[in-house]
Amino acid sequence: MLVGTRPPILIVDDVEETRHLLRRVLEMKGYATAEASSGGAALRYLRTGGSACLIILDMNLPDTTGLAVHAELKRDPALAAIPVIVFSGMQPESPMSDVVAYVRKGVDVDELLSLVDKTCSRSASP
Repeated sequence: MLVGTRPPILIVDDVEETRHLLRRVLEMKGYATAEASSGGAALRYLRTGGSACLIILDMNLPDTTGLAVHAELKRDPALAAIPVIVFSGMQPESPMSDVVAYVRKGVDVDELLSLVDKTCSRSASP
């Protein structure tokens, strides 16, 4: 997936440094990115015409939890099919179905990139 050929990966994290690091790493690998600093901002972005081929979602957000954002995505037929990778320093308080993976912050970035590559290649259309 190259910049400009597919919808961006939406990075949802309240920590600016984390969003910046993920954006740089993903863009260096050729992925387009979009960012949201809260769950509400992510949902507004998606519901007002923003697109995403994948969401990288933190669990600890200033206005809600990643669990609540994930539940909102699953309730909205237009957003339910977007794959989600949970990228957080904490585990969700209850299991989340239909997530690609849980990746703990601090993990080797190559592990996250491998999951992104696998997810984006599965969702790529021929």
